[in-house]
Order: sequence, then structure tokens, then C-alpha cells
Amino acid sequence: MRHDPSETRPWVEGRSISRAEAADILARQESHFWEFKSGRSGGAVVQVIAAALANAEGGEFIVGIEDPRSGHGLARWRGFASLEDANFVQQAMVDQVEPPVPYDIEFLRVEGHPELGWACLVTVHKSPDVHRTARGEVPQRRGAQSRRLKGTQITDLSLSKGARSYEDQLLRDYTLEELRDEEELHVFLGRYSPSTSAERFLRRQRLVDRGGSPATVAGAVLFAAEPPVVVPKKCSVKIARYETGEQVPDRRHLKSAPTTVDGPARLLIDRTLAAVTRIIQSVPVLGPDGALSPMAYPPEALKEIIVNAVIHRDYNLSDDILISVFDNRVEVRSPGRLPGHMTPDTLFTDRFARNPTIVRLLNKYPDPPNKDIGEGLDTVLSTMKAAKLREPRFFVEDNAFVVVLEHTPLARPEELVLQYLRSNPEIPNRIARRITGIASENRMKRVFHRLRDAGQIEPVPDRAGSRAAWRLKRD
Repeated sequence: MRHDPSETRPWVEGRSISRAEAADILARQESHFWEFKSGRSGGAVVQVIAAALANAEGGEFIVGIEDPRSGHGLARWRGFASLEDANFVQQAMVDQVEPPVPYDIEFLRVEGHPELGWACLVTVHKSPDVHRTARGEVPQRRGAQSRRLKGTQITDLSLSKGARSYEDQLLRDYTLEELRDEEELHVFLGRYSPSTSAERFLRRQRLVDRGGSPATVAGAVLFAAEPPVVVPKKCSVKIARYETGEQVPDRRHLKSAPTTVDGPARLLIDRTLAAVTRIIQSVPVLGPDGALSPMAYPPEALKEIIVNAVIHRDYNLSDDILISVFDNRVEVRSPGRLPGHMTPDTLFTDRFARNPTIVRLLNKYPDPPNKDIGEGLDTVLSTMKAAKLREPRFFVEDNAFVVVLEHTPLARPEELVLQYLRSNPEIPNRIARRITGIASENRMKRVFHRLRDAGQIEPVPDRAGSRAAWRLKRD
């Protein structure tokens, strides 16, 4: 059932699900998008979780399931004896949260176990409003918790609200009938619990027009075999290989024409990661020991920046995501500036999703490509650090958000030069710049001079100009 604020007596329905589907629900972990609530919870508890989800990216909660600490399996299913007993859930969301939250509701019971009662499954959609509980508090979902916002946090949330996301735009030439037949949708629903028909799912998740048949941009991005065919804006990924490490390359550095990758969001991420990985592994990197080996980045870091580009890009901009692979770095350019009140300085402290429906539904796959909100960028930082590579850079340039992963070792330039000389008789300036990531010839000379003054290295005799080189100091 979908709530319409104009309805004074919402229509409710219930259905039975199999024991296997019930087990799937019980096995879920509480997260940014999901929470269990006891049937003994009151309206105040429902107010908080409903408002928190509406103030974040939306999500689901189920009332009538006890905490995992209370038991195992179906012993946790302690639902309502009748649908009317759960009226307080709807009353809390409509009458006690200001303004009322946008929601869909469904009652579930386990087939063959009527004594377990009805559990109330609520889907809360992200809202353009800031929602307050009856106590005037503004909660917001962060991770697996609902946190109360204060002061400037509420102001920031207000600034982020009000704009209808382009992912909700209806597509004139792409309909419910086409979307419900997409192969990726049926792959998704084949793993979705509780089971549901394609049309029921699409309407419940607001991926099609409520009163008609047009599908939304989010539905096409998530499930269409070729989203660029049905979405009026560009939404592919282009991958370019530049045979240079220069900061401002030109077309002569392009190894070949950029590769274009398409597909529904989940497959687009997988295909892009595979294509970028193949290109990266074809790039030789000079190591501190003087040996050439394939370039390598932590796969988790690569995946996270690709996932973020796909799910957080601005689909209202007619531009593709551009991934450029250089000799010394990977740059991912995602269309659109940071959403809402976000800045590069608040990436790791604040949360805001430009495309909440895409983010939320992609997270419903059994092995979702997107982690809980906020975990992805933390993974990029930690895995780059573990690989002893420099910290990634994040910045806004023109009308795009850019992430740069540098393939420059974390070690000091002096250490890299000495490490190279332990395996090689000499090192010229150009090789030293290549292994340290230093672009300036004069800056590299200063590294050599510091090592010379410390008594570590000396110039190779009778070598000057372009032939100049350094070697370990001899006694």
C-alpha cells in the first residue's frame, strides 16, 4: 500500500511469504538502509526511524521482529495479531512526524504459521523536506544508527533538501512494459526477498509513474540493458589511456580512441572495473629496484571510486564519466559538482546522496557494489595506505568531481633513490623523477644534493649535461 496524504483512511493489505523468504528477512544485517523494530515499539520509536530514513536516502524498517539477541530464526518473528493492531505505525508517520514522511507499507506473515502474526514492512522514500518528530527533533540515518542533528547540521540538511533529483524524471519513450521485461530486473528480483512481481516492485519503489506507465531515469539506469538508448542524457563510461605522466596531456598522448562502456548500473560497474584493470596492468612501472613491473592499485580502491562515480554523478548533465589512465596515475572525472552542501573538506564527515533511489536499490543486491554510506571513501584511503601509495586527491573542477589515484610510492624520495642504487650502479635525473613521481628536474636535483651533503651519494665522474648521473658514495 502506498500512502497518499490526501487519503484519510489508507487501504492496507497483507500477504503470506514462505519460510525461506522469512529466513532471508531475518538474516539481514541492520544498515544505513534497514532496521528491525519490535512489535512492542511505540509511536515515538517509529517516528525516529521513519524521519531518520526520510532525512537521509530512504530505506526500510520492519515492525514485529525482535532483536537478534532475543532468539534465533522464527522465534524472533513476533508480529501483530491483526492489521489493526499496527495502526500506530501509520499514525506515527502521518500524524506525529512533521511533515508526514513519504512511505509504502505492506504486512507479511509466514505461511503455515499464523500464530506468529503480521509483521509490518515499511519503505520510506527520501523526501524533499526536513522531517521532525513530535518532540521537534531532526534525526538522520547514518550507518546503522539514527542520529539527532543539531544546529548547523540541520541548516546543512535544509540546504540539501528541496531539489527534486533528476533520477526521478519520467522518460517519455521508456515505459513500465519495457522496464518490467528487462533481463537485469529479473536477475535482481530472482534474488530479492520477499518475492514480488516485476510490476509490483517497480510501482512500490517508485520506478514508474504512480498513475501511468512512464518509467523513471533511476529505473533505466538500474535495469535497462542499454541506458544511453532510453535516457536522454549521456550516461556511459569512457576510458582513455594516455602514454604520459604530464599533468596536462594532449591528444598526441592518447594510445588509441577511448573505450566506451555501457550497461545497467551493476554491470556497468563490473565491466568498467574489468576494463580499467586490464589497461592498468598493461602499463609498465619502474620500481625502486630498477625493475619494470605492471602497474597495480588496490582493487578495492579502484572499485570504490568507480562505484561512487556511477551512483553519485549528476544524470541531468549530458556527459559521460571519464576515466583516464596515465603512466603515473588514474583520474576519474564524474559529471556534476558535489551535491547539496557537500565540499571536498566534508567528504568524510557529512553524508548526502544525489541519487538516493539508485544508491538504495543497488544496495539491495546480495553482494552490493556500494557499501554503507560513508564506508566507500574510507576504504579508498585505507587500501591506498596499506599499499604504501600516496593518499588519493579529491577536488571539484569545472562541472565535475575528480578523484586522482597516484601511483607514487609513499616513501621519501631520498629512500627511493637509495633503494634504486642498491640494485643499480647509477641513477640519472630522468629515472629518479620516474620512480619518485617528482615532475621538476630542479626539485629532483635538490634531492640528490641533500643525499650528497649527507655523504650518501656522489656524482658519476666525467658525466655532465644530459649524461649526468649519481652513484652510491665510495670510500
